[in-house]
Parts: sequence; C-alpha cells; structure tokens
Amino acid sequence: MVRQQQRSLSSDNYCRLICSIISVNCSYHCRRSNKIVASQPVLVRVKNQRMINVGATAAGVGLIAAAMFCFPTPLNAQAVVLATETDTPAQQSNEALTQPTPEAMATMAVANPEAIGVQWFNRMSQALRQLNFEATLVHTQGDRIQPLLWLHGRHADGLEVELLVQLNGADVRILRLGDTTSYYFQPSDNSYSLQSDVTYGLLPAAFYQRFSTLSDFYQVIAGTGMRVTGRNTQFLRLVSRDNSRYHYGLWVDRETGMLLKMQMTTPQGEVLEQVQLTSFQVRSELPVSLADLRGVQRPPRLFELQQMTDTSYGVMVDWLPGGFELQRKNHRLLLETNVPTDYFLYSDGLTDVSIYVSPVSDVNLPNLSIQGPESLVTAQRQNFAITVVGKLPVETLNRIADSIRVANPS
Repeated sequence: MVRQQQRSLSSDNYCRLICSIISVNCSYHCRRSNKIVASQPVLVRVKNQRMINVGATAAGVGLIAAAMFCFPTPLNAQAVVLATETDTPAQQSNEALTQPTPEAMATMAVANPEAIGVQWFNRMSQALRQLNFEATLVHTQGDRIQPLLWLHGRHADGLEVELLVQLNGADVRILRLGDTTSYYFQPSDNSYSLQSDVTYGLLPAAFYQRFSTLSDFYQVIAGTGMRVTGRNTQFLRLVSRDNSRYHYGLWVDRETGMLLKMQMTTPQGEVLEQVQLTSFQVRSELPVSLADLRGVQRPPRLFELQQMTDTSYGVMVDWLPGGFELQRKNHRLLLETNVPTDYFLYSDGLTDVSIYVSPVSDVNLPNLSIQGPESLVTAQRQNFAITVVGKLPVETLNRIADSIRVANPS
C-alpha cells in the first residue's frame, strides 16, 4: 500500500485543524452538514483560565472562533440536582405479563426508588420502540434552539418507521426504516444513509434498550413527577456512578411510558442540553404520513458504524471510563486542511467520545478546554496534536487525553 505524503501543521494553521475536527465531529454527533453548523453561530462559555487556556497567539484566537460553531453555552434553566445513591438493579421480567400499573409503580417508588427506576426506564425504552405517535418538540443545546416534528410507528409486519423534521432553518429530515437511517439535507447534495436502528442526534441510543446495558456504570432512581405537556409524568434520575460522565433527568409519561422531557446535566446540576415534547398524540395505527415512506429513495450509505480500518501512528489510549468500547477507527484526511489524521470512536451506549491524532510541526501549541453539550480538549504528544471530543465533563476528557500515547511518531 502506498502511503500518502505526510503533511503537518504550524501553529498559524492549528486553528484550521481544530475547526476541521469540530466540523467533522458535529457532522457525526449532530448529523448536520458543515454549512448548516456554520450558519448557526453560538457563543462559547469561557470562565477565565480554568475552562480555557489558549495563550496569546493567533492560533489561540482562531481556536476560540472555531469553537464558537459547535460548543454552545449551557442552558440558563433550572438545574436538576441528582443524587448518588448506590443502585440495586431490579429483577427483570416480562413487562407485558408482570409489570405493575403506573399508579402502583409511582407508590412503590417512594419505598424502593432504584428498583422502580429500572422498571420505568425499561417501560420507556419499550414505548420508544412500540408506540405509534405524532409529536412536536424543542431541542435545546445552550443557545441553539431547534423545534422538530417527530413521528414514529410500526407497519403490520413489524417494520419500525421514524421521521424527524427540522422546522427552523435548513430543511433537514431524518428517516429511519428498520435498521437503516437516512439523513436528508436540502437543497445540498450531502444526504447519506447509515446502518443504524436508532436515530442519532436527538436521544442516546441506550434509551432504546433495557437498563441492564447501562447498570454497571449508571444508576437510575425514581423520584416525584410533574406535569409535562399537560400529562402526568414519573421523574427518573440517571446518574453516573463515578461522576466521570454527565447525568440525565427523564420525565416519563405515566400513561404510555413515553419520554416527554430529557435534560443532560453536569455532575453539579448545570443543564447543558434539553429535549421537551410540546405536543404528543398516540395513534392506534401507523401515522398516515409515515405509511408511504417505505419505498422512498435512499441516499448512499456513508460508512458502517463499526468500521475498522488501519491507522498510521500507533495510537494507544491507556484510560477510558468503564464501559467505553471501540466502535470505529480509521486514517483519514481532514476536510479543508487535508491533514492526515488517525480517528477513533468509543461509546458506552449512552455517549460517544471521538479522538483525533494529527501531525504538527510546532512543539508549543496552545491547549484548549471547553465544557458544554459537546466538550473538547486538546493536548500534544511529541509532534502530534491530540483532540478529544464528546458529551463528557472536560475533566474526563483531559484524563483521556493525558493517557494517549503515540508509538509511531516518525
């Protein structure tokens, strides 16, 4: 195999590298094209030297400008205080036969909040898969607010259909039929498909699975509910066991089990991201607007979610929070800069972490640390720039970055 000529960056162009990484990462995590992201500038939260330290260089100024595109300010909403009790997973059973009524579960939650939290979480994951519904919602990430139309249902033969339509700005539609999800961007030609049985960008994939997939690293605790969208809900606190990850507040409809509201918060309770339904209607059959989408033309498949190809720099990651497993790795040329980069994607089912390792020519590059819905940190090993991006606290990302070694620096 012929190796591509290695190209490295100076500090003057370092900001272009970070901007490229931000664009690529937002395209994966947010499922928006570069043009769409750039058309929605937001403010970056900077808290003195504690949160960001870029140095008095031109590259440092460029890093802040690049970060403004994809790392919004946390919400100024009421923070949800999350407890940290130890979880005892409930005995699993067939919900259709043995699950208590919503009223009984709400009563038992007072005496056994952890076990009942597991039952409510499993009921929610089942509702996300089984219900025929039409809903509108507002997805908020810092200062970025996007209303969406959300439709879901099942054909008579069991084929699952889901449609998300962005209502403000660019015409973005996400259609899932079974295990294939397609992302349509109009009027651009950037549409693509993925093999995936969940729609990325709105809810974590783990919300569609039983809680047992998360129980080693998270605990779920049932609390008191409140009304959301005019419906009575059961509140669940999804808590990281070691505070290395963000926490979640979930408001689940007591009648149907549907998730009506979600907040992602820091361990200190600061709200970073929110999804809230503003209308919700359950249908006895597949919504009419979904019935004819089975035969719609699909855009080409972009890549396999678990694609593994050779990398070039002998990168080794010595520490990750428990439960994170390698999902994809490859060697690529970043957009705009054409800098060769080793890329790694890890996931624990609830959140993803992306790692980019690129050659640079300068040895004194500025370090960047930004906390938000998508946090970012940078570091340097020998003549390589390391960038770590994900929905995790910056302290966790910094620990990951510090553990990375480059075994083939030449």
